[in-house]
Amino acid sequence: MTEIFFNILLALHILGGTIGLVCGILIFILRKGTRPHAILGKIFIPGMLLAGITSLIMAILHPNSFLFMVGVFTVYLGGTGARTISSKNPIANQPLDRLLQLGMVCSGLSLGYLGTVGILNGNNFGIVYLVFASIGLLMVMQDFKNSRGQQLDKKAYLRKHLQRLGGGFIASSTAFLVVNLRELPDWFPVWALWLLPTLLISPLISFHSKKYKPTP
Repeated sequence: MTEIFFNILLALHILGGTIGLVCGILIFILRKGTRPHAILGKIFIPGMLLAGITSLIMAILHPNSFLFMVGVFTVYLGGTGARTISSKNPIANQPLDRLLQLGMVCSGLSLGYLGTVGILNGNNFGIVYLVFASIGLLMVMQDFKNSRGQQLDKKAYLRKHLQRLGGGFIASSTAFLVVNLRELPDWFPVWALWLLPTLLISPLISFHSKKYKPTP
């Protein structure tokens, strides 16, 4: 019975990840702020949250600390990105926001620890852990900074929304590559495959973010 439930979760996880990947690609291609963009965003966010939540449950049923932390990372990105655009406010200091931040802090510190231990033991995959930990913790620091009540420009929520959901698209792309590109040349390190979407997509996120420069 447990295996049947796990397989159902796996199917839902794949469905959510596929929705996130396809919608994410279209969102990047289409013009921002249009009706198609808004519609795709409303599909993309539930897909990403579905993939993240199912990851958490699967990681508990079949204990997998890395899968669990990746699930936390995905839920955090999807949750904060959605809340930012729905409220049109980058300040995240409500109980749900704090819960998402706490989960990301715990996950980030754990990833950082595993990454450090891995590198010290000669496992270069620890680089992946450290990169994801750094990204997650930096985003939480941004949340805390924004919640201090300081004056924020009018477009801050748009930049945060784009960056968080852009990070979610990186997560979907990474999962797609890792699952489907199993046969790699001997000279190509596995850890590089995990970081490839981050290296390729992050500049695009930065480029689009600059379109929403701070305004008084």
